[in-house]
Amino acid sequence: MLTCHLSSKETDTAFNIRNFDINCGMNSKPKRRKNIRLKGFDYTGNAYVYFITICTHDKQQYFRNAEIAKIIKDEIEFRMIKEIQLLCYCIMPDHLHMLLSLTEDYTKKGEGKSAGKGTLQNWVSAYKRYTSRIANQLFKIKPLWQKNFHDHVVRKEESLLKIAAYIVDNPVRKGMVSEWEEYLYSRIM
Repeated sequence: MLTCHLSSKETDTAFNIRNFDINCGMNSKPKRRKNIRLKGFDYTGNAYVYFITICTHDKQQYFRNAEIAKIIKDEIEFRMIKEIQLLCYCIMPDHLHMLLSLTEDYTKKGEGKSAGKGTLQNWVSAYKRYTSRIANQLFKIKPLWQKNFHDHVVRKEESLLKIAAYIVDNPVRKGMVSEWEEYLYSRIM
């Protein structure tokens, strides 16, 4: 079982993780979609921790609306039961950060005839599809998300604590709150 704990004292330190700066902007439309997954990496199995970022379509700040942010939050926490082991998340106005691994039950979906079903890409796709459908039904938002998402496979030498601090400190860096614990839409498990 993966666990991650972060005390208030640890968040007082400013973390500068250049590798994790995520650009959610859409400056121009690419002519051809570039494969942004790690070449040769097997995204099945539950042996890895992923730092993922999913951005809203055209950087719209949909999650400033508390009802929409709650839907996003509730769905993340619902999927913790059987699909993901979540270390932390933060829902910003125009993007979502998560530090997670897939559960053994979820990755077993990828065995036999349904090979490839229990992958990170399929999990993110299902999450985006469901939350998009709800946002469209309740708020007439379509599309909710950008087509792709950014993932970073956390390597053994990297500190999960530093990545978690980077994620939950996002609202502090943006001046939305003075302490990460004050922000309603982030959580460390």
